[in-house]
Amino acid sequence: MIEKANTKTVLIAMTGGIESTVAAYLLKKQGYKCIGIGLQLFAEGEESGPFADVAVLDLNKIKNICNYLDIPFYAVNAADIFTDKVLDPLVGRILSGQTFEPLVFLNAVLVDVLLEKAKKFQTTLIATAHYAKVLKNQKTGSYELMVANDLEHDQSYSLARLEQRHLENLILPLSEIRKKEVEKISELIKVEFIPRVKSKYAHIMHDPRMSKLVEARSPKDLRRTGNIYDYTTDASICEHQGIHHYYVGQSNLTFDKKKEIQIDPLKQIISIVSYKGNIFIDYPNRLKYKEIIVTGFSPAANLDMSLPMMCYVKMSPKGEKIPCRLYLKNNNMALVEFDDVRPGLLVAGQFLVFYTRQLDKGKVIGSALVEASGMFDEWSYNTLPDKKEDADEENNESSKPNHLDKLRF
Repeated sequence: MIEKANTKTVLIAMTGGIESTVAAYLLKKQGYKCIGIGLQLFAEGEESGPFADVAVLDLNKIKNICNYLDIPFYAVNAADIFTDKVLDPLVGRILSGQTFEPLVFLNAVLVDVLLEKAKKFQTTLIATAHYAKVLKNQKTGSYELMVANDLEHDQSYSLARLEQRHLENLILPLSEIRKKEVEKISELIKVEFIPRVKSKYAHIMHDPRMSKLVEARSPKDLRRTGNIYDYTTDASICEHQGIHHYYVGQSNLTFDKKKEIQIDPLKQIISIVSYKGNIFIDYPNRLKYKEIIVTGFSPAANLDMSLPMMCYVKMSPKGEKIPCRLYLKNNNMALVEFDDVRPGLLVAGQFLVFYTRQLDKGKVIGSALVEASGMFDEWSYNTLPDKKEDADEENNESSKPNHLDKLRF
């Protein structure tokens, strides 16, 4: 895989946490010459907001860790590429009423930067502390992303956007061990680790600090104000101060108590019409889907895309792998189909990863972004519950856009 002159030098991403420190420690034990790299994602003095838990904030502590391990350390300013590949798309998605998976694309930035910096050290080997595996397929010669031995902490979902040029040079020292073993090894390393505070939010996109980030990176006229409506009745409930404060799936909505505005706490946001600034709420148990249209499908190397395939889809970093059928189409589009109707609503921009197996030894066969989900048929689609079950509503079906047309040849 690598020329002899480069087999002993590896650039490893250092965050100051337990995982990256143990990964560097293990690589040194295996005889590699390690070089620690810390990525600065924000300009000096710039607020990291919802990324505070993943951004490198204390370079001196990381340098002390590298000194203890007797490896050189270099800080790399990656603020521009991070803005271009992560922050700008993130802001655009939020202002469109959609969602984004920033940590997936942050990992792609991380590996890109490591590969670029590796050239200066006359090597191509890079390493990160993710729980996942990269194996070479001996028949095809391509590299495959596999789930880690520690299924509970597997991070293959977060690495699913990596390409062959990334995987063929990537070492994952924690791929074969479990988190508990990593923590035991860390006790042998007498340094002050930088703790990673576990977020109290289910997803980074739900962090209230996200709205401040959007305000700092977008003009005011793009942060649409408007009204919140009851989806079933079309009744206006109240005004809001900008769609960037809200997200699809948000519940327990609260407003100015002085105006005595009451919203059923069981209702949640089910749709954001960004260009009008309108937000709609309804009961989540009325939402359902059986098919998903995805775009930006990125296949694994040598994937046979000519026939439908049975596989498993993961819809969030900690989500379950759900059986499905995958129909691959032109223009990097695909249709995902389930045997049974599923409750809920998927948001445009949601990141999906497809696997060959539900549990261990599974490999990633592709990833994609949700464009629409719902109940599709030959002539129409419906992503939200019917408002009425009368003839008037049925007559309006013909006016709905047909996303299935995009999948026909």
